[in-house]
Amino acid sequence: MDQEWYQNFVSDENLGSNNDMLFDLLTAANFMGIKELLDLSCLKVTFQLTGKSAEEIREILRLPELTPEEEAQARTEHKWIFEDS
Repeated sequence: MDQEWYQNFVSDENLGSNNDMLFDLLTAANFMGIKELLDLSCLKVTFQLTGKSAEEIREILRLPELTPEEEAQARTEHKWIFEDS
């Protein structure tokens, strides 16, 4: 198999906007040790997240809302993330 096959496999034509399938693909590629497919799948996720707001990223990755206490702790522990806020 070559890179073109992998690119076609993770293309929008095959996966569409189905993040469930993309994340399942990431998990399977990682489990089976298919480095090229894992790298390409991670790259696809990276492109999906690029330019998105924190709220949009939270929705794409299905991250739970932080409680005020958790957000305060995160702002203390990871100041670099919140520099632009």
